[in-house]
Formats: sequence, C-alpha cells, structure tokens
Amino acid sequence: MDKKFVKNPIIRLTKQGNPGNIMMIYLAAIKMQEALGGGTICNVKIPIFDIDIPDLYESGQHAVHDKEDTNSKLSGRLPTRAYASALEKVQAKVFMLEGFYQNIDNFPSRSSFDYDKYFPLIENSSEGGSDEELVISIRGGDILKLIHPHYAMLPPEFYAFLIQKTRKRPVFYGQLDESPYMAELRERFPTAKFIPSRGVAEDFDYLRKSTHIVPSLSTFSWLAAWMSKAKNIYLPVAGIFSPTQHPSSMLLPIDDERYEFYSFPIYYALDIEHYRTYLDPVRNCWERTEPRLLSPTLRNRHESFDASLGLFDPDDYLRMNPRLADDHAKFGGVGLLNHFTTHGYWSGSRSFKFSDRDYAMRYPKASLEVALGKYSSLLDHYLHVGRHMGYDCR
Repeated sequence: MDKKFVKNPIIRLTKQGNPGNIMMIYLAAIKMQEALGGGTICNVKIPIFDIDIPDLYESGQHAVHDKEDTNSKLSGRLPTRAYASALEKVQAKVFMLEGFYQNIDNFPSRSSFDYDKYFPLIENSSEGGSDEELVISIRGGDILKLIHPHYAMLPPEFYAFLIQKTRKRPVFYGQLDESPYMAELRERFPTAKFIPSRGVAEDFDYLRKSTHIVPSLSTFSWLAAWMSKAKNIYLPVAGIFSPTQHPSSMLLPIDDERYEFYSFPIYYALDIEHYRTYLDPVRNCWERTEPRLLSPTLRNRHESFDASLGLFDPDDYLRMNPRLADDHAKFGGVGLLNHFTTHGYWSGSRSFKFSDRDYAMRYPKASLEVALGKYSSLLDHYLHVGRHMGYDCR
C-alpha cells in the first residue's frame, strides 16, 4: 500500500461561480486537506484574491465523489475525518467536492487559521464602516431576477429597528441597483449614506473592514462579515441562513460572541417588481433568538453517517452487496465507497459487517437501552456508544 500517495490525493473543486460560494468550497477543501494530513487542492479560481490553482484531474482517473445531493442531506457539512479514513481504505487518488459546503463546521477556525494570509486585505484601499456607522449590506444584481426563492430582500423595518437599537448612522453599501425596493429604502432613510458597489474585491474588503455589520442574504456578505474583526454582526436567520427554510446549509456561528441572531418567518422571494407581496406580511415579524435556542437543532444531525463512513470496509460492503461486483471490478473500492455515500447509506445498507444477534447477546445492557427507545437500533447504539467503548461488533 502506497501510504505516501494515499496521504496526498488530489482534492478537486468541481464548481465555478460567484466568489462567496467558491470560497466556502475552498475552505472545505482546506479543512479536508488538514484531516488527510496532506493532499493537493486543485481547480480553484477566486479572482478577487488572485487565486488561480490549475486543474490536475486527468480524465479516466477513478475518483470518490462527494455529491451535491449527499452534501445537501448533511446540511452542507463535509465529514472530513470520516472521509479521510474511508479514502485511505479504498486507496483513492482523487476526491471530488461537488456540493456547496455552506456549513460553518467546514471552515478552519478563525483562531488557528491565517485568513488574512489566504485572503489578504487590499492595501491602501478605503477603510470600512467606522465605529459610529452601521453598515447594511445590500445585494441587488442577479437577486433582482429571482435566481432562487431563498435569496430575498429584508424588510426596511428591520433596518430601522437596528438603527434605533444601535444609535449608529446607517450606511447602505453594495449593489444598489435601481428598483422599487431601493426606492423605498431611499425614501425611508433620507439621511443615510448610500455607497454603490465599487467592484467585487473592494466591496468584500469594505464589509470586512467594517465595525458593525448587517449582512444581506448572501454567502458573499456572510463571509466578509465572518472574516472581519467587527464588534457586532446582526445576522438575519432567514432565507439561506435559516436551517429550517434552507436545511442544506448551516451558517449560524452560534459560538461567536460578535453575533446577534434575529429569526424571521419562512418567506420566499418573488421578482423585485412584486417584492411587497412577500415582504409586507413579515415587515414587523422577527425575534431576537439566543444561540442556545438555535444550537439543539443544528449540530450532530447525521452522526450516524459520519460513524458509518469512518468505519467503511470495502470487503465487507462487497460481501453484503454482491450485486456490486461489476462496479468493484471496474472501479475498485472507490466505486463501492461512491455507492455507499450516494445510495447505500440512505437506503439502509451497512458499511461494515455487524451482527445484531451477537451484539445483543454480548451486551445485554445495550439491548435494554435499544428496547427502551434510547437508540433506534443495535447498530445505532454501536455507532454512538459501543465503538467508543471497544465493543466487538461482529
């Protein structure tokens, strides 16, 4: 077994697009690289930071695919340690990141990772909003064309509430495209400062240098705020930031003291000409929400997937699924792992040999806990408890 090669697989981004989305995928790749203890990230283009890493993938190479559908089912989270174990077992040479990875658990810690080195601030550029200003990010652009119902505008009343609460001077910054919504903002806040976009790189830089920030419902402004050294970030838990409305992501930094969270009802965007149709019902409908009330529903949604993936055994999986013999002959263990992550786990297939009968006989207390409903099955008990206790699962 070529350990050195396995520890240095290609980690390939498959998507291109707006910088916010690609930066999140890139951060997930870096976290994956850390879990592997190596690996070569490729096919990354983030022009605003002059990042252009060429593609190293060669057609015909067998790759493990973390599919977009799988990533969405895991709330955007990439189980890096579990994948690192599985990739080594199947001797994967290429790992494809095919989701959007919009989950804060995917990103290296701000305390230990040098974000300013990877994504440097612009030297000699204008400063961000001062301590006396409340910078309100506005995203217009393609959002005005209704590219996705979870990318909506926020009620002007919410901004008025924050302005009154903070006693800061409002600065509306970003894509201030003329629209009925912008006309309402200008009429509602006649003394506010309106700063139109200065370009993608400078917009990110300005938000990142600001002291008090209200992100728009966009990954771009979310990242700029999160990477900033802001004192306060007022995050609307709505649209793509709401794990209830948009369960394929989790972008709530519940352990970050800079954040205040404001929960909105579920509401969906329409084209900008009809923005009042969806905003009028929620104009004064939000509540400040303490992080402790958000946290129970956000973490550990798929502990069993992580555990099963980390324990994946290609030989066991093939014995339990002999119909996959052709896939194994063609793609080896990589093909089996792809089947498990995209189909097998979700349809109830086990990733390794497990005898319910033997486990129950060996560990009657575990059987009792399952019978009492504390765990959904004997396998569930093993994944959450038994394996940590050194129980024999076969």
